[in-house]
Amino acid sequence: MSVLDAGIDQEVLFERIGYVPHSPGQWEIHNTTARFCIPCCGRRWGKSQSTGHKMTTKMFVADSINWIVGPTYKLGEKEFRVVWDDFKKLGLLDKCKKAYNKVQGNMFIRTPWNSLVEVVSAEKQESLVGEGLSHVIMSEAAKHKMSTWQMYIEPALADKRGSADFPSTPQGFNWYKGLYDMGQHPDFPDFISWQFPTWTNAAVFPLGMEDPEMIRLHSQVSEQYWLQEYGAEFTTFAGQIYPEFNEMVHVRQIQFVPGWRNYQAWDFGYNDPTVVLDIMVDPEDNVYVWREYQVSGKSTWEHGWIMKHRENPDGYHVNAMFADPRGRDQIETLKLVLGHIYAEDVEGGWSAGVEAIKRWLKPQEGGIPKLFIDPSCIHLIRQMKTLRAKEIKEGHNERPGQHDYDDHGPDALRYFFNHFVVMGQGITLESVYSGEYAKTEAAGFFTHNTGISLGNRIGF
Repeated sequence: MSVLDAGIDQEVLFERIGYVPHSPGQWEIHNTTARFCIPCCGRRWGKSQSTGHKMTTKMFVADSINWIVGPTYKLGEKEFRVVWDDFKKLGLLDKCKKAYNKVQGNMFIRTPWNSLVEVVSAEKQESLVGEGLSHVIMSEAAKHKMSTWQMYIEPALADKRGSADFPSTPQGFNWYKGLYDMGQHPDFPDFISWQFPTWTNAAVFPLGMEDPEMIRLHSQVSEQYWLQEYGAEFTTFAGQIYPEFNEMVHVRQIQFVPGWRNYQAWDFGYNDPTVVLDIMVDPEDNVYVWREYQVSGKSTWEHGWIMKHRENPDGYHVNAMFADPRGRDQIETLKLVLGHIYAEDVEGGWSAGVEAIKRWLKPQEGGIPKLFIDPSCIHLIRQMKTLRAKEIKEGHNERPGQHDYDDHGPDALRYFFNHFVVMGQGITLESVYSGEYAKTEAAGFFTHNTGISLGNRIGF
């Protein structure tokens, strides 16, 4: 009997492609009769595998139109890859019209019996108009806007009474939490939801919570991050953003070390202060904020001039500068004075930077953290203690963030961590600006003593 003869008999299909669900939870996703399924999963649980194989079964309905809707094409590609591989294993891919170009966003399979699966991106919502849909995967659903579902996808399912899967890791108390709650409530029988922590993937983590990899991961991240990303729990950065910060632990006298890397982190303001943090990094990537500058009421040019001509310790150098990517005008001005400044948006945005700082604040082996602040940085110390998360109302499609007051020092610190840790831009060969410089053989980079720009010399 061929797969086509079997129709959508998923057990026959799974046997042919060699897929065995790793847990009762995955079987529940495949066997439920609910129209709208919300598997809320920790990382590496297998949500893309489950919903991807489920999409393969939908492709054996003739004349069906099926979409994988990603917040971006890249995120939608994960489930499509599963369907593509399934058709290859079945020997059917060569019989289909197809394309698989995630760079251009052209990913589809159309079968001889006229069923279609296609990856679409929600980046341009107007492109989602016009199709009557049979089945949809809202890939990484928590990252979507609620309007994408309510205004474009849900109405497109109405004609064919289509179904949808919403695989995702939670992201605070946004609209996805409302979907999950509907799946838990008897008043919404069309919806079903589950919570699947990472460690319930027995194929990858056979010892569950006691698996060595789970223990290692738990030790390296903050508790909020652990609960959300691995425990699949709906959490948000409520209250104090950096409860890990402890003056008795993280504030200590710091002396400039010429042989270590040194960076500047900028946050721009006028009525609010412009902030510049001097941040050293030792060979073990421990981070030391040893000097701060927080001054209001001056132009960007004035701030740059002050930085260039202020008194510095012997051997002072700046390996790279990082700043708020929204301050393009200020950055262009500073380039004329100081040289190149890195200012790039990072994947994960605000949350990624906050999480990186929290990881460095967390005590490591021996009870010692990786982030220290000099007691002279009085404003940054105060701001680290008082910074609070903004309230996100349940059901509202808002990104996590912070209250916008007295927050400029932590913002500058976050821009440093976004670039140095999240993007890995921590190593440069020479100083961004210096003057007379001499190679420090032990450290393998350059130091300087005056304030003449080296921007052109080092390729910035």
